[in-house]
Amino acid sequence: MHISSFRTQITLLHQHQTSEATMKLIIAGATSLLGTEIVKQSLQIREITQIVLLAFQPLQLDAGIDSSKLKSIVIRDYSEYPDDVKAEFAGADACIWTVAVTPLRTTKVELERVCQDCTKVTFEAIYEAVPARPFRFLYLSAEGIPRDPTKTPVIMPDYHIMRGNTELMVLKFPTEKQGVEVCIARPGMIANSSTWSRALVANLFRIVNLFGRPLPNIQQSQLAAAVLNQVVDGFEKETLLNADLVRLGQRELKFRSTAQPS
Repeated sequence: MHISSFRTQITLLHQHQTSEATMKLIIAGATSLLGTEIVKQSLQIREITQIVLLAFQPLQLDAGIDSSKLKSIVIRDYSEYPDDVKAEFAGADACIWTVAVTPLRTTKVELERVCQDCTKVTFEAIYEAVPARPFRFLYLSAEGIPRDPTKTPVIMPDYHIMRGNTELMVLKFPTEKQGVEVCIARPGMIANSSTWSRALVANLFRIVNLFGRPLPNIQQSQLAAAVLNQVVDGFEKETLLNADLVRLGQRELKFRSTAQPS
């Protein structure tokens, strides 16, 4: 067989497989800035056919956006899932967990409840609903979170140690449940490229980089593209650092732009 004909057949086979692919994705924290960006991008991915949104309020999207794939679930708390909500999790292929709280505005008890307890409860609720196999759980953390309990961070030590313990908890999910894959995404400072603050943030980065070690940062669109790529195609590794996420996000956005029909 001529090599060009072989490549054509492979391409047609891939397109056929892709057209048949279906994916049900849960996005927790869907109304945050990052969560909203993930939702918008997920609507453009053909393989993702169902999207379940978890948030405290309905997500408001711009008029004209096709939201037929969305199922919005307004919850009271990320630690309470009645049976009708759990039913919406059945058959889910992946969950992207973006839920977070501001450490300076929240008590230590509430921080631990949201970051640790709610993460665990949500994972258990999804698993109880019988998700797909494999089921991929991607947890959004932050660059520089320590996992070594013998090292005490200088800034907000209790908060950072708690976040590190949460990462370790998530990494144990596959040992506790069959058919589970997990990934910890550790972005640096997230810049919202869609607002006026982009220039301000860019200037901040330049100033900091002049006087010290470069400050890890990533564009919001890149981060959303990176995590979506990972839950659709499979996790590259258990922990994705900022540099990994920038690389994956840039690659994914470039692929989408070149894949658009002319």
